[in-house]
Amino acid sequence: MRIEIRPKFDEEVMTSELPIRKAVAKTVKLLHGFTDVTRLREHQGLNFEKIHGFTDPETGEQLYSIRVTQSARAMTCLVNGPTIVLVSLDTEQDKAYRKH
Repeated sequence: MRIEIRPKFDEEVMTSELPIRKAVAKTVKLLHGFTDVTRLREHQGLNFEKIHGFTDPETGEQLYSIRVTQSARAMTCLVNGPTIVLVSLDTEQDKAYRKH
C-alpha cells in the first residue's frame, strides 16, 4: 500500500508527545505491510472506520479514522487505488470527529 503524508499530519505528529510519535511510526510501518484496503479494514487493532458526513477538504474524498493509540486517531482518505493519505492527527478521540 502506498502512503502519502500531508504537511498538516506531519506537523501534528512533530508537535505531539514522544509516545504518540512512536505510535505513529509503528502505525505507518504497519500500513506499509498491507497490499490492499481489505487487509486494512480487517485489522482489529487499527479500527479503520468511516467518519460519516466528513470529507477531505482538499480532495473531497471520504474521511476514515485509524487508531494510533487509545486516544489518538489518524484521519485518512483513500485515493488512486491502494493509496492511503494521512490527512491529520487528532490526539483526543472525542474531539477527532467534531473538527473535520
